[in-house]
Amino acid sequence: MFLTFPQLLQLRQKINEYTSPENLENVINNENFVLLFIADRKHLVYLEVPKLLDLKEEIELCFYSY
Repeated sequence: MFLTFPQLLQLRQKINEYTSPENLENVINNENFVLLFIADRKHLVYLEVPKLLDLKEEIELCFYSY
C-alpha cells in the first residue's frame, strides 16, 4: 500500500501509542492483536504483537537520521 507522508506520520503515531509499555501490556493481556485503519481508512490491518513491533521498527527506519 502506498502512504503519503502525513499518512505515514499518523501511522507512526498510532504504532507508538500501541507499543508504549502500558498499552502494549494491555493489548497482550486482552486480545493479543490490534486492528488499524491506515491511509485515511482505506485499509484495515490486523496485527499480532510481534508484527506490530516489527512494523514499529520498519517505520522508525524511515525516520532514522544518518
